[in-house]
Formats: sequence, C-alpha cells, structure tokens
Amino acid sequence: MPNERAKPRLVVYGCGGHGKVVADIALLCGLVVVGFVDDAMPEGSRVLGLPVLGGAAWLEAHRSEILVALGVGDNHARRRISALCERLELTLATLIHPTAAVAESARVGAGAVVMAQAVINPDAQVGTGAIINSGAIVEHDCEVGEFAHLSPNATLGGAVRIGALAHLGLGASVLPGKAVGDEAVVGAGAVVLGDLPPRVVAVGVPARVITQP
Repeated sequence: MPNERAKPRLVVYGCGGHGKVVADIALLCGLVVVGFVDDAMPEGSRVLGLPVLGGAAWLEAHRSEILVALGVGDNHARRRISALCERLELTLATLIHPTAAVAESARVGAGAVVMAQAVINPDAQVGTGAIINSGAIVEHDCEVGEFAHLSPNATLGGAVRIGALAHLGLGASVLPGKAVGDEAVVGAGAVVLGDLPPRVVAVGVPARVITQP
C-alpha cells in the first residue's frame, strides 16, 4: 500500500457546494484531503465525511504542512483567499479532473480548477485561481484571466480573451476572437458576438448589455 504520509496533504478552503466538488476532484487525483477550512462553518462539522478544521487562524497555524485548494465559487472571495495564502507563503493546488482534456501546450495557473469533461485546447492559458467548470470548452489560443469562472458547458471559440474576475453563466458562448472585459458577467445561454467592456452584465442571444458599471 502506498505510504499516505508521502503524498501531499491538502485542505480545501470553503466547504459549500463548490468546495465539495473541489474536494472530490482532489480525492480523484489521489491527494490526501485532510479536511476543509471555512470561516463560517463550526469547527468539527463534517462535509463529505471530512472535518471542518477551522478558519484562517487554523490555516496560519498549520501553514508549513499543507497545500490549499480554492473551494469558493465567488470570484472576489477566491481572490481574497489566494492573497491570504500568498501572505502565508502557502502553495495553491492546481486541480484537473481525470476526465478533463488539457492539451500539452496549454497552461493552467496555480489554484485553478478544471472540472469533469472540460476541454482546454492547444496554447490556451488559464489564469491563477480560475474555474473551468464541468463540460466547459476553452478553445485554442484563448486567455482566461485570473479568478475568472466559466460555468458548466460554457464555450469559448478560438483566441477568445476573458478578463480577470469575469463570469460566464451556464452554457454561455463567446465567438472566436472576441473579448470579455474584467469583472464582466455573461448570463446563462448568452452568445457573445462582439467585445464586451469591463464590469458590464450582458444577457441574451445575441448578448446585449443590460447593466453598465
């Protein structure tokens, strides 16, 4: 039997729905998941049979022993947790589900999570802390910014640029060569035919801006 102590020990920061999925991926990847860190859940609670170990104070006390996976779906919260980990000199785990297809020339940043059946094609880049959710497609030469989130079945055509902290809803699509600005939100099922500026909300087919910054 493999020596469990020789494997990296990992905690998932966040034990909500997204955190559960992240923990499941980590387990499928053969990592030793010792539990969750969460600032809202009571210490000693159990999620997926794993303990909630404590909050940020626990993380600081055990920082020499563990890897951290980002288990929070909110983009801005995930960035804050990443900044905390950087301050504590903790290593962020990059998790790729065994059924995801990631091209050899693609680059996936620290703390990013690539979920089941997702596809990342050649020369695509996925930034730090980004989420490529179940069944999402990132075509060749795309750039997905730091802490962005592509929801399940979102699709990017070739050479699309997604800004930092942007969020594409369920099944949203962006045509090849187009750009979605930082912190922009694209609604579920929307189809982006042209560039979107930062911090707007766009919905529909074709996507139209309904909220300006």
